[in-house]
Amino acid sequence: MDGEHITLGFERGRPARRMPSHRLVLLILLMGSLLVVLFAYWDVMMLTAGAVPMARNTNSIGSAELGNETVAEKLHREVRILCWVLTTPKYHKTRAIHVLRTWGKRCNKIYFMTSEPDDELPTVVLTKPDRYEVLWGKTKEAFTHIHEQMSDEADWFIKADDDTYVFLENLRYMLYPYSPNMSIYFGFNYKMVGTHQKNESYMSGGSGYVLSREALRIFAEGLNDTAKCRQEDDHAEDVEMGKCLFNLGVKAGDSRDEQLRNRFYPVVPYGALLSGNVGMDFWLYKYAYYNARACMDCLSEYPVAFHYVNNEQLYVYEYFNYQFQHSGRLQVEEQLPKKIREEDLVIPESDNPVT
Repeated sequence: MDGEHITLGFERGRPARRMPSHRLVLLILLMGSLLVVLFAYWDVMMLTAGAVPMARNTNSIGSAELGNETVAEKLHREVRILCWVLTTPKYHKTRAIHVLRTWGKRCNKIYFMTSEPDDELPTVVLTKPDRYEVLWGKTKEAFTHIHEQMSDEADWFIKADDDTYVFLENLRYMLYPYSPNMSIYFGFNYKMVGTHQKNESYMSGGSGYVLSREALRIFAEGLNDTAKCRQEDDHAEDVEMGKCLFNLGVKAGDSRDEQLRNRFYPVVPYGALLSGNVGMDFWLYKYAYYNARACMDCLSEYPVAFHYVNNEQLYVYEYFNYQFQHSGRLQVEEQLPKKIREEDLVIPESDNPVT
């Protein structure tokens, strides 16, 4: 008999079939390798599941259309954001540098608007003095400089403070349905106080606001209109920005998610999530354009920005959002929302009756 064989079994009426032993060993090795590969694949998927935040939206572009790109990579390429951070020399080393080392590195471009240059920061030196009273003047100067020198570097332009934290991936995802050619801007929307026109509002300067390329152009070219924009440099920057943009015809967009939960927030997360943390006379509840309440389900699970974040907290946010993982997290399919045509854009009116 040529070679050693192993009998596998018998079938009635037929002689036993035999397989050469070396082939049986190869078959066992092949099956074992396949099991190892499948187990490893399952293990990796479980560990990395949910790492990219995406919406659960049926009217969306599926991952099959992304090719080899991730959703975050596609958004970084297609939704270009220039970030500019308002700061002063005394906060360069205690605030601004930490912004640059955390969320700022995810901007397509980032600049720090200040009164003195700094070798560690990409600074733009403004002529206005470092005083709170002239923030409106500094904001006008900063946006004008960006329009004149940098408007081709991005599609959207966000202003933030040096104690703001911005999730750029979620901001790009929120902006994706909108064309930068729309005259629109987004942020946490406040009701205008005192005498004002119907539906007039403004965005919180603390949690930041983002202008489309077209909104930036309209603002920069129209801010010298004395009938529409305050010419003096004093007064509250975000209020005057809201008045000016409203008078120039720039739409104040609704930045809430599909469940009407806020994505921009002018306070830190615990102020939004802890019910009963403050009374109903809290300024945030009184002035929010859309009904805002402290509760565990009122804040979007894909937030864009928070305010009053100190430099230590910046790194805590970094860890828990870009390094922290837990086993058993479910995989979320990567999707992008449907584009919105300007003629189909609907912005809800205020629903907050608190005064």
